[in-house]
Amino acid sequence: MKRLFAALIVAFAFTAAAPALAADSYDIKIVNASDINMVAKDSRLPIIIRNDYDSEARVLVHVIANNSKVTAPEATPAVVPGFSTYTAKVPVTAISSGDVELEVWLTSMNGVRLTENVKLNMHINSSLEVFLIGGLATLVVLLGSVGVVRTLRKKSRASA
Repeated sequence: MKRLFAALIVAFAFTAAAPALAADSYDIKIVNASDINMVAKDSRLPIIIRNDYDSEARVLVHVIANNSKVTAPEATPAVVPGFSTYTAKVPVTAISSGDVELEVWLTSMNGVRLTENVKLNMHINSSLEVFLIGGLATLVVLLGSVGVVRTLRKKSRASA
């Protein structure tokens, strides 16, 4: 009889705790995307948020990196329309190149945590932007020089 009574108490405790656990889960989530490639010193990190509520959700997007290769603001506000997916743009700055693991989560405007941490991988190659712009500038100067030389040669042949 004592065992039956203990089993009933345990079963009642689980049933009583179930609504509290369900109340702590929210219908707003971060959609885990593929790896992110960053080729600039300053960029905006796309965080995809899905809102399964029928009204808009005002949230704060938090991003923390596992090392100091990238910096991001403490929180970025976003407004996600109801029953839709929204891409929040979090400004980030690359300090150096390499791989970074980011932890992203959402809170309400008053600080209530809405999601668990979602891990995103980011590959940073911030020097690539400088090389691409330098290469493009060199190509423009080279093509311009070739054009000027051709024009001068044509003029000298025509006058001779």
